[in-house]
Amino acid sequence: MDIAAGTGAIGLELHKKGFTNIDALDPSEGMLKVLKETGVYNLIYQEFISQDPTTIPEDTYDVVVTTGSLLHSHMPVQAMDEFIRITKPGGLVIIVTGVNYLTAVEAYKDKLEPHMERLEQQGLWHKVVRTVVPNYFVEIDGVVYIYRVVSD
Repeated sequence: MDIAAGTGAIGLELHKKGFTNIDALDPSEGMLKVLKETGVYNLIYQEFISQDPTTIPEDTYDVVVTTGSLLHSHMPVQAMDEFIRITKPGGLVIIVTGVNYLTAVEAYKDKLEPHMERLEQQGLWHKVVRTVVPNYFVEIDGVVYIYRVVSD
């Protein structure tokens, strides 16, 4: 599942690597119109991800990925709970964003990483890696989080 899939750039890259079973979620009709033209997505959900459950059934995906989506007014930190809900036990949640957004976006500053840690303390997921990637976008460093959803 590609969360906040936008125009489908991540799906295209995944498809080039051999992934063929890719779904998408994005609230923007215009973005999804472009995404559909890529031809790499199966199910497409036009909805927001937030603290409220989406229409996606629980434990659906082996991997949930979101990249470049933690921007001003895009999704609350509680969306991480929904990432866990829709990921199968043992599945991965991959979150990639600019390091600068961890402090520049008020919704994430001193909130995102503590929330992710609370979810781990609650036994919902386990951090596999947190790594900084130099020059992720233009000259901005990125941060990659990989979490494994805890098996029942």
